[in-house]
Amino acid sequence: MAQRPPAMNLSNWRKSPYSQWSFHHVREVIPTEPIPARKGATSDWQTDERPLESLGFEGRAGETWSLQQLFQATSTDALLVAHQGKLVYEWYSHKDIEHLPHIVFSVSKSITASLAGFLVGQGLLDPAAQVTDYLPELSDSAYGECSVQQVLDMTVSLDFEELYDAKEGKFVEYRISTGWHPADPDQVDFCLHDFLISLKPGPGPHGRVFEYKSPNSDLLGWILESIAQERLADLFSKHLWQPMGAEADAYITVDRKGAPRTAGGYCAIPRDLLRLGELMRNAGRVGDRQVIPPDWVQQCREGGDHEVWRRGGSITEKFSHGSYRNKWYQTGNSHGAFCAIGIHSQWIYIDPLAEVVIVKLSSQGDPLNAELAAANLRAFEAICAAF
Repeated sequence: MAQRPPAMNLSNWRKSPYSQWSFHHVREVIPTEPIPARKGATSDWQTDERPLESLGFEGRAGETWSLQQLFQATSTDALLVAHQGKLVYEWYSHKDIEHLPHIVFSVSKSITASLAGFLVGQGLLDPAAQVTDYLPELSDSAYGECSVQQVLDMTVSLDFEELYDAKEGKFVEYRISTGWHPADPDQVDFCLHDFLISLKPGPGPHGRVFEYKSPNSDLLGWILESIAQERLADLFSKHLWQPMGAEADAYITVDRKGAPRTAGGYCAIPRDLLRLGELMRNAGRVGDRQVIPPDWVQQCREGGDHEVWRRGGSITEKFSHGSYRNKWYQTGNSHGAFCAIGIHSQWIYIDPLAEVVIVKLSSQGDPLNAELAAANLRAFEAICAAF
């Protein structure tokens, strides 16, 4: 789909068939802020091509699938695999996908947390501190009595439901505040920070239950900007994107007042997302440069509280032996794989034992599909087993 669909607008850009164009043309739909790569940067991947087309794994309803069947079922735009730092498999639904930044939705949460890890390493952010130590204006909100670590681990008790198909209510109000949905005339000045301040606590205590609530990750972005007194896009470019060796500019969506959507608005080319996965696989190191503290990455891999995760209910079933720490999922499988996941089937999957990183970007019609998510995971495990 090369041309902008004439019927696409701000209310339907996330829906199929419009998503097949909009997910890699987001800056033509929503305001964004650039995240520059280093000037003159180029692709420096070593390659060692491996054929994976014949790989078989359990797909839907017990059927044996190939990767092509997975691609079709999940409207895959790109699948890239690196093994021991070499690019071994690269597939795109069409040639434009290789060079156009693709939105990663909630993979953004894990990306934002990687920048938080850098600031922790610099002594600027203390995860044990209260949110209000950094943002006192949140004292009367749900975040008035919780820690930064609870924000990082999604254990904030919040009066908010993650309802992707909602037509009204708090979730639609949230999307309007981010600039992702049309605003009524009396809502145009109500932006993301206003929404975060308006949130009230849920019925339980903070810290006891994993509760997946996207506003927590937008709050994290606000905290990082407040600490550094710098725009998040600039922070990210200077301290992560360029040191990581990104070959292309990324960008992030912003609301009407310029607040970044750090819960879901990052857009980057597939190869640079693979570089981010490699950075995490290598304990935060690129060559001889330590970009993210190794102990932070170790927490992302192994530091979650399984009991807190288990109390999270149905959302935790995909990783029955897993956990969640610093906005990364720990699968709990025998390889100790961990991953970042976004709606509409966006993935960064890292297998430390097999030394494999997988990036999958998609325009899947369903925001969430548990059956297809399970098929993705089985495909990833089969890919890793092949190495």
